[in-house]
Amino acid sequence: MKKIIFTLALAVLSTSALLAQDSNKRKRHFSPEEFQKKQKEFIMEKAEMTDEQAEAFFPLFFELQKKKFELEGNARKEMKFKRNEKPTEEQCRKFVNKMAEVKVEIAKLEQAYIEKYLEVVPPCKLLEIQHAEGMFQRHLMKEMMRYREKRGKTNEKR
Repeated sequence: MKKIIFTLALAVLSTSALLAQDSNKRKRHFSPEEFQKKQKEFIMEKAEMTDEQAEAFFPLFFELQKKKFELEGNARKEMKFKRNEKPTEEQCRKFVNKMAEVKVEIAKLEQAYIEKYLEVVPPCKLLEIQHAEGMFQRHLMKEMMRYREKRGKTNEKR
């Protein structure tokens, strides 16, 4: 469960890191397509995937990511609080329980997709892919931290 929570947190934070990569462009917007491209390239390289393996694997991989994102987004929309209004204990309880339910749903989805993945890549290759995905998340975290440090130094100069 901790791994799922960590993975979800990294996924959310990774979007910020992608924006941070090109600090020379001031009005750069997040592009899901660009993110997926970088993620795919990184995982393919680190897991030493063939083009055939990637062609079979990544549609499933991105399909799962989309489903997980939708589940989390729907839960957040459902439990949206009014701006500048502190939620009640009951609202917080409902939100915490809803997010726990979403985590269980995501875990079930991930288990189902593991079976689908194993139909298109061998188990050892899937393990390499999962390891590469973790490396990608750590890479994004490092990029984000470098960007924040650099941005902090730039702001201090002003």
